[in-house]
Amino acid sequence: MNKKWTSAAAVVLPSLLVIPAYAADTHSQPASLSTLSEQDIAELKQKLIQLNQQIKLQQQTINQMAQQVLKQEALIRQTTTTEVASATSQTVSPTEPQATQRPRTESSQQAVASSHASERKKAPDRARSTDDVLQEAHNVFTRKFTVEPSFTYSYYSRKDLILRGFLALDAIFLGNLNLDRIRTNTTQLDLTTRYTLNDAWQFEIGLPYLYRWSQYDSVGEGNSSQRYETAKISGGQIGDVSAAVYYRLNTESYDWPDWVWNFRVRAPTGKDPFGIALETSDSGNLTYPTEMASGSGVWSVSTGFSLAKTFDPAIVFFNLNYGASFKEEFDDLSGAAGKSPGEIDLGNYLDYSLGLAFAVSERMSLSMSFNQRFYSKTKQRPEGGEWEKIPRTDTNTASLGIGATLALSPNLSMVTSIGAGLTEDSPDYQISLRFPYRF
Repeated sequence: MNKKWTSAAAVVLPSLLVIPAYAADTHSQPASLSTLSEQDIAELKQKLIQLNQQIKLQQQTINQMAQQVLKQEALIRQTTTTEVASATSQTVSPTEPQATQRPRTESSQQAVASSHASERKKAPDRARSTDDVLQEAHNVFTRKFTVEPSFTYSYYSRKDLILRGFLALDAIFLGNLNLDRIRTNTTQLDLTTRYTLNDAWQFEIGLPYLYRWSQYDSVGEGNSSQRYETAKISGGQIGDVSAAVYYRLNTESYDWPDWVWNFRVRAPTGKDPFGIALETSDSGNLTYPTEMASGSGVWSVSTGFSLAKTFDPAIVFFNLNYGASFKEEFDDLSGAAGKSPGEIDLGNYLDYSLGLAFAVSERMSLSMSFNQRFYSKTKQRPEGGEWEKIPRTDTNTASLGIGATLALSPNLSMVTSIGAGLTEDSPDYQISLRFPYRF
């Protein structure tokens, strides 16, 4: 580049020196211009021609110098652009031409745009109140430690028509007809604690306490169809303690629901119903237990999964679980006079539930759900005997519930629900109050 500038200067400088010299010469002879000869005029013309040629040469030199300056500026801009592109994208080399770098820069911009689009496709944020509802039906992994005391009241009634006799001539019944009725009020207090290890694992322990009050009625006191024999029993004890673990299989996104697997173990810490003594009224129409049971008496396990999907401001959830109980031996199965040792198998169950939670505001939400559970028949095997199924132990329970959740403070909430039984095996109605407190 220095050689080019030196050659340009060598051309321009002599020309610039000629112009003032010629100007001085012309100004020094103004008086004698009128006496110039033809030869002098011809010499002046020749000098004018030479001077015009020098001016053209100078103009060409200036143009060449301007082109060189523009090229140098363009080269500097190109070098700066290449360095910036190589710093922003490691896949582009600084020595590549700008035409090659442009498609790669556009592709990188498209990748950034797609990443922003994927961020926009995240699931919408849930309100605090809907999280409280979801914790009861699904799981919330954003709460490190939660303590939840709860109160549940349920009412159950059942009527049975008992025929003791036989049919004569296939049309006449000979014997006794008894109408029995059972009414049970159950109050359950639960203390549930949940610990979230990370965004995928959660552990839970539940400790229940049950208090039952039951009344047994039977028509036939004094052989009268208008009078009832009545027996009342009440009592409270600790129920069966349970422990559960939850694992998040998939985190909710714009297209996929939140998917959580669960596994639960229930221990027989409550009073089992086997071996409880039975009493019979004087008329023999009414038979009732002398104590109240608060547990199943056997170990059981269950597993399943739950799904939850947010459609802001609503959440749809679905649960499916399968449970099985282990066989257990007892000293007395019947509760009648004497001992009737044997083995019991409570059978298995399958349940599902689905529901919808809707956020009214940040602090309040409404929910509705449907639950159904199918039990298989209970089997027993007396000592030395064969397995036999117990009639009317295969039950079908179903309930429809509605509820509301209210955030009482930044850490404390109140979850309410009312359920109505839809089958004769279900409680007539159930009321529940829960107070989850998160630390």
